[in-house]
Amino acid sequence: MQDTPRGLRLHIGIYGRRNVGKSSLLNGLVGQGASIVSDTPGTTTDPVEKTLELDPVGPVVFIDTAGIDDEGALGALRRERSERALDRTDVALLVTDGAWGRDEEALAEAFAARKLPYFVVTNKADLAEGMPGSQLPATVLDALAGRGIAVVAASALLGRGLDAVRERIAMLAPEHAI
Repeated sequence: MQDTPRGLRLHIGIYGRRNVGKSSLLNGLVGQGASIVSDTPGTTTDPVEKTLELDPVGPVVFIDTAGIDDEGALGALRRERSERALDRTDVALLVTDGAWGRDEEALAEAFAARKLPYFVVTNKADLAEGMPGSQLPATVLDALAGRGIAVVAASALLGRGLDAVRERIAMLAPEHAI
């Protein structure tokens, strides 16, 4: 499977605002430091791609993107590259740190317009004391459930919930990709 050409692999895009832990999530999922992680907003400038074998899916390419809320002229270029990565994404992860607003809705709309299967990963669950599961407000959880969108809680920092993320990817992967 390691010889599988990049174009024949399932492409899994990781999208969200700046500093919600997209790069940390990628590093946790692949078990290595594929992306640079920093508290400085805008660390990921160009989409970072990492190829590997993901059990039980098989050969995949993860695409770690810049924050959709990046600002300024350089931020506009980063956003444009992140949006272009949608064209080669087969399954999308919409990562949030518990906040839900227009940026997350815009991503959800972009996924829906492209008929991309996706789910929400609430990262940084370790920061939500006493709140098992997701830190998203109940109204948002209800709205997502009403649209058939799954939510998976994770802590990339502590390595919690990563198996659930992998399982959800496998559930959403198109038949031909497995």
